[in-house]
Amino acid sequence: MMKYPIQFGTLAVVAVGLMSSLICPTTVDARIGERRESIERRLFGSGGIVYRDDIIEAERRKGMPYLRYFDYLPSSAEVRIYFKTSDGRRPTSSELDGKRMSIGWDLHVVYVGGKSAIEVYKRSQGITEYELNHLLTLHGEGSYWKRPSKEEMAEVVSAFGFEMIRNDGQVRAKKLGGDAIIFVDSEIDIKLAEMNTSDLQESAPVSVEGF
Repeated sequence: MMKYPIQFGTLAVVAVGLMSSLICPTTVDARIGERRESIERRLFGSGGIVYRDDIIEAERRKGMPYLRYFDYLPSSAEVRIYFKTSDGRRPTSSELDGKRMSIGWDLHVVYVGGKSAIEVYKRSQGITEYELNHLLTLHGEGSYWKRPSKEEMAEVVSAFGFEMIRNDGQVRAKKLGGDAIIFVDSEIDIKLAEMNTSDLQESAPVSVEGF
């Protein structure tokens, strides 16, 4: 059993599969590639809710990295934002503030074709190393995570950038400050980067015309 929290800065391979028995019951849990019905069944069954107020949802989306690339996704893509209290109880409507997160977790899931493709976990009071370990374990699905070398990263194509990659290469992860982490399907991450680069190349001649 691993004693110490996973550090994103370590060069060692991260074996998170060994920690499955320690998963925290109050951590929001979804999986890249999982269908929306399965995610919501588990989340709603443990006290989570989906935001349905347009004002609150718009406020929560501000600054999210997936917004920049959303127009590149297929028409089947949709975003759902969930909230889960830190103690697992179902929140009351009076706790949900349009401008300020309640104590707990926001989970942003970008679904493509009904399956999770991008997930952002945001913690109201910052993610602890223990909570980070649990999230990595959930998304490891019995596998392990590793940090690519600088040489490997030099050849990487990525829309969001990443610090960790699952050993099967299918899921990438990156911390977003001290209070959030993003998981993304590797194939979609690459495709979004390629489409964005293509758009930039096409628009460059137009933007500098006349100089």
